[in-house]
Amino acid sequence: MQAAIQFFKDALRQEVKASAFYNKAAEITRDDESRMLYLKLAGMEDGHTAQLLEKVRNAPCGKSFDVDAFVRELEAGADSAISPEEMALIETGSIRQVLELAIQFENKSCSNYENLARESTDLDVKAHCLDAVKEERSHVQELTNLLYSIDMSEDDRPGL
Repeated sequence: MQAAIQFFKDALRQEVKASAFYNKAAEITRDDESRMLYLKLAGMEDGHTAQLLEKVRNAPCGKSFDVDAFVRELEAGADSAISPEEMALIETGSIRQVLELAIQFENKSCSNYENLARESTDLDVKAHCLDAVKEERSHVQELTNLLYSIDMSEDDRPGL
């Protein structure tokens, strides 16, 4: 039960931080195309948070874990979860650099979920972790495709 709660806490922490990062990037950028991308990425992370919340509420561990209070706390401190280096990249970096950092976030999430799946003896946690790995890998692929398409014309670029 504790392993499941820890999994959900870690996953929610990553999703809320990523959303805060993308929202901050959208707020700071002067480029409208970049802003739209960042807002779309933030929305994607918010959707993952909503999915995780639903999973927690339906999981046996959900009865002993106030997930809504946990997420409110994360969201209240989300901006402070962005490191000074990440903030500098948002402020001065190109869309290419921000996408590269986003890919690093997604790869880190994959690695974290794979490690937790390997270490967990709880079958529900393993299943959640493996689902999360698939989801995060699909994000890595989408972001990588977008990164490769940056130099294309806007009309030729694949959508996220």
